[in-house]
Amino acid sequence: MTPIKKAGEIFNPTRIQRAALRLLKTGAKHVLLFGGSRSGKTTILVIAIIYRAVRYGGSRHLICRLRSKDARSSVLHETLMPWLDKIVGNGRYRLVVHDNYIRLWNGSEIWIGGLGDKEQVDKILGHEYNTIYFNEVSQISYAAINVAYSRLAMNVPGCRNLFLYDCNPASPMHWAYKVFIRKIEPRTDTPLVKPLLYTSMLLNPEDNAENLAEDYIEDILDTMPEKQRARFRDGLWVKAEGVIYDKFTEEMILADEAMPDQFDFVTAGQDFGLNITNVKVGWIGNTVYLIADHGAYNMPTRTFNEELHEVGWYKRGDGSANVFPTYCDPAGGERLQEITGGVKANNSVEPGIDYINALMERKRFFVSRRCTGVLQEISDYARDESNAIVKVNDHYMDAMRYAIFSQVQYGIVCA
Repeated sequence: MTPIKKAGEIFNPTRIQRAALRLLKTGAKHVLLFGGSRSGKTTILVIAIIYRAVRYGGSRHLICRLRSKDARSSVLHETLMPWLDKIVGNGRYRLVVHDNYIRLWNGSEIWIGGLGDKEQVDKILGHEYNTIYFNEVSQISYAAINVAYSRLAMNVPGCRNLFLYDCNPASPMHWAYKVFIRKIEPRTDTPLVKPLLYTSMLLNPEDNAENLAEDYIEDILDTMPEKQRARFRDGLWVKAEGVIYDKFTEEMILADEAMPDQFDFVTAGQDFGLNITNVKVGWIGNTVYLIADHGAYNMPTRTFNEELHEVGWYKRGDGSANVFPTYCDPAGGERLQEITGGVKANNSVEPGIDYINALMERKRFFVSRRCTGVLQEISDYARDESNAIVKVNDHYMDAMRYAIFSQVQYGIVCA
């Protein structure tokens, strides 16, 4: 049987990659590697998981992305299995295709899954793990991350449980920037309770140049448009290329004391799905104020609506009831009947986006600092090269559009 190879025999890390590996031996519980494309982030963390699985027999580890198909193609087949062949040999592990996990000869398991796929979630979150690795967290909602947190609970003697993360940086409003760089809780902007548990490191392609094609940086990364170059070459936290609400500015974000005390009327927008979200909007004339947002992950609609009531969603400041129209995703079908005040939304995407951009341009669009879900998505809500909207982290954006544009189209007013 092929002997297990030591790190130096199969992997010759650069200086910066060795420093990144040392982060895993510190007291930090959460380790993020961020930076440009092809800097070796995924390889480093996959190798770390393999060695943890080898060293601690019977341990279990999870590698997840937003979509399970992306996790299978880019992590399982392109990274994990090739490195398993190099380190342990292909006779010492078995791929269980139906359940998407690797089983090693010593009883350890490495699971692969997607946190954005309903059929996958219950399966992968039905187990406990010693390592949970969130690959490309710029695409994963904070609600999904939080649900997965409870599964890092497997007890294997000697094995210190770890959360691992990597990403090409998103905008500075993204939850990962707030947690790992600013060391604040992304939903409240208050300091983290235990900031020393969170550590991060920047890795860029230049740090991994010896392992790349010699023209990759100069002919590909260096020739990208400015924002893409800043993100994929330099590892900077910047707004996405092709951002849809490019007229949104920091001046539109209001503190509690700057928000109006009363509104002419209130509406809301409801998006369904694995990530379920609701955005509440106050109107004064033709000016809109996003009052609050609320979201959950893998939660039944009825339970989510009960949660809205518990947080006082349908009450005024004086405690009196305030039921208003909640414009719901038309694809939700009968689920809109489980939402208080639920009516079918107008889902005209492009006209809705144009209307909201017009509000921003005329300084008639404001967002409460409490709307952390909206603020995390709005700077990364973008179009791809073919001008199609990128359907990643858009749940609050959809709910916001339902709440605003449906009101304009339908003209339903509750005093």
